[in-house]
Amino acid sequence: MEKIKRFLSKIKYYRAVCLAISLVTLIIGIVMSIIISIGANKYQDQTVAKRWDKSGNSSHVSVFIKDTAFFTKTDVDGFEYELNEKLDFNSVFAESEESRRFIDCYVSKTTITLEGPCKTMGVNCMAVGGDFFKFHPVKLLSGTYFSGNDLMQDGVILDEETAWQLFGSSNVEGQKVLFGDRVLYVKGVYKKSEGKIYNYARGDKPEIFVPFELLNSEEAPLYITSLEVCMPNPIKNFAANIMTDLITMDSSTYEIVDNSSRYSVENLWMIYKNKKYRSMQNHDIIYPYWEKIARYEEDLLAPKAVVKVVSFVTSGTVFIGLLLYEISKLTKLKKRNDD
Repeated sequence: MEKIKRFLSKIKYYRAVCLAISLVTLIIGIVMSIIISIGANKYQDQTVAKRWDKSGNSSHVSVFIKDTAFFTKTDVDGFEYELNEKLDFNSVFAESEESRRFIDCYVSKTTITLEGPCKTMGVNCMAVGGDFFKFHPVKLLSGTYFSGNDLMQDGVILDEETAWQLFGSSNVEGQKVLFGDRVLYVKGVYKKSEGKIYNYARGDKPEIFVPFELLNSEEAPLYITSLEVCMPNPIKNFAANIMTDLITMDSSTYEIVDNSSRYSVENLWMIYKNKKYRSMQNHDIIYPYWEKIARYEEDLLAPKAVVKVVSFVTSGTVFIGLLLYEISKLTKLKKRNDD
């Protein structure tokens, strides 16, 4: 403290200098906070919890699974049953009889061949189940989403490129397309998000969405590589801990991500701290495009979180130091006057 006093006494305008430093670093911290907030809300794939529960008391948790773990729809059914049991045990109930305690979705990625009026072509295919489009609301150019509750699981959603190649148009809602000897119906056409990051994450091949039940069968089950849940999170890490308890596979075959806290300062700080090890994965889990993009955003925001913390700490330290110094001077002056 004595060193600080001597240093400040040598500065003619130390009050102005200290206040300027405190103010500038405070502004930098606020700017970094705004940038992080914008980044955290930039992608709809990461904001389902906020859309589903306006109170902010829910969490979105993902599980990414190796296809060699052979995680099937039967495993999802068992997981959903156990999740309901867990929520019952923890007295977590829906707000009303019409509402749901959680929503979930699951994905298996494969390739199929479609035949349209103009062309027969192979396409990348995401077989999706549950409430997939609540988690990942792709931008539709025409038509509607399909749902796991649809009576007939024979609808497909084409990307714009596939629609043009199969039909010569993107306005093809209700049109028929052949998948082997099965007739499927186009529920909608979506537009891929544009930009370099999306191109890197998704690749340049056509990609369509089909109902999970369309391709899944007992004889040839689809292996699920992504499971996502949005559920109440009454206390910190409640949802993530439940997921950790319920996923009982070999830990080397999956990874759990708490999407709702991934852009917290604490998490971003740890990402920056361990950045040199981040690319050294010891597993061969293949992330879906939305997770690749989310991790890219984490890498962008991690340094800003560090700057935010350092700025606020610096601002507070300088201001408190100046305040204590002034109080010390006033105390000495009062004592001298009393004497």
